Amino acid sequence: MIRGTRHKQTRLSPRRRKTSSGPRNAASRSASRDHVAQPVRTRKTSPVVVQNPHDVEREAALKDFGIAIRYFQKRDYQRASELFEKVARAPVREIADRARVHLSFCERQWYQERHPKTAEGCYARGVAALNSRDLDQAREYLKKSDKLVPGQEYVHYALAAVYGLQGDPDNAFSHLEEAIRLRPQNQVQARHDEDFQTLSADPRFTRLLGADARQPLR
Repeated sequence: MIRGTRHKQTRLSPRRRKTSSGPRNAASRSASRDHVAQPVRTRKTSPVVVQNPHDVEREAALKDFGIAIRYFQKRDYQRASELFEKVARAPVREIADRARVHLSFCERQWYQERHPKTAEGCYARGVAALNSRDLDQAREYLKKSDKLVPGQEYVHYALAAVYGLQGDPDNAFSHLEEAIRLRPQNQVQARHDEDFQTLSADPRFTRLLGADARQPLR
């Protein structure tokens, strides 16, 4: 009986394994079919945002206003006025109102610079004219500055440069000598100043700016 029992167990064992494997295969096939049937996901794209025209105008006005403020801080009132005037015409009311206030101030300052009434203002206007080679206007403003406050070494120095560029060496050396007398450092500065190159061939230039610079001019 022991042998018979073992024999039956041996014969039944393969059937159990075969029977138990059936559901697993069916589940595997079902899972495979489910996997194939899954839909393909697509990436969502962001919607296109259309900017409001009012926002575009506001950003442009703010940009121009910021650039105008930088010129204003540099005391370049002419360029600042041009930009403030542009912003003042913009449809953005609050920025336009601020631009008009700054524009009014710039126009007053610019007028004062073009029509100075102080020695310092005349000197600044004269140097600006000298740098732009408007020599007649430079001489006019520098002489006015010297008349309002005599004895300013930097005014004499600038006048010397103007007269030198105009081909008037006598007045040029007269003002240059006075500028050096009032401030000896002007001797070194004039030696390397391009505005005095027209005078460099004159013997008085060498005597005034050389080793014997203290020797009176003849």
